[in-house]
Amino acid sequence: MAIMVNLERLLIEITYLSGASIWRSKEYIHILTLLPVALLRAINIEKYYGTRRILKDVNLDVAQGEIILIEGSSGNGKTTFLNIISGVDLPDKGQVIFEDTDITKLSEDKRAKLRLENIGIVFQNSTLIDDLTVMENIALPLKLAGKKWKKRVEELIKYFNIEHIKHSFPNALSGGERQRVEIARALANKPKILIADEPTSNLDDTNALRVAQLILRIREELNATVVIASHDLRIKNLGDRKYILEMGVLHER
Repeated sequence: MAIMVNLERLLIEITYLSGASIWRSKEYIHILTLLPVALLRAINIEKYYGTRRILKDVNLDVAQGEIILIEGSSGNGKTTFLNIISGVDLPDKGQVIFEDTDITKLSEDKRAKLRLENIGIVFQNSTLIDDLTVMENIALPLKLAGKKWKKRVEELIKYFNIEHIKHSFPNALSGGERQRVEIARALANKPKILIADEPTSNLDDTNALRVAQLILRIREELNATVVIASHDLRIKNLGDRKYILEMGVLHER
């Protein structure tokens, strides 16, 4: 016996299951898939320090061009999670897939190379080198990658409006200036993803707002993908998707 299939009903079910979008006219029905392809995936991540479990079965997909905000008070595993998805640290269980590469299976040297070429990191505490000028700090990742650096550094200095401090040393900078330099350096190698740990927590209200606006500008103008961990309520609305990490468990808001 022939089985009759209602095409429109089938497409509606496909939409429900896959997230695809259906456009219908009198002549035909067209499926346009809107599901983003994950640039980075954290799968069933667990981490222990001794017998204490810091992260419990954490999963996260990050699509190209997204801003992801992970909230949570200090001590709940945000920094640990960022270190794992950036390849700075390894999980005790689970996988981190960057594009098609499981970075948890790479050697330390290969993880470092992947970070240098693909992942920009803004750490919670400043990592600018005190003996290098602003220009030299921004150039450092490019030099480590063996790339020509002068043109790119000048572009970043202009973009971040820090021409007036490019020959200054970090100890002469304000908090807001240091943070702009940190972000500029993280973007030097044109990474595919920017990971920022508490980027505004040490700033006053004016500079915190400037950094939040800067992150939005970077996403719009540079098509950057950004993952931010923060407990700063001043940027609680920043992000396309928002999560909270509590007691090592990640929940979407």
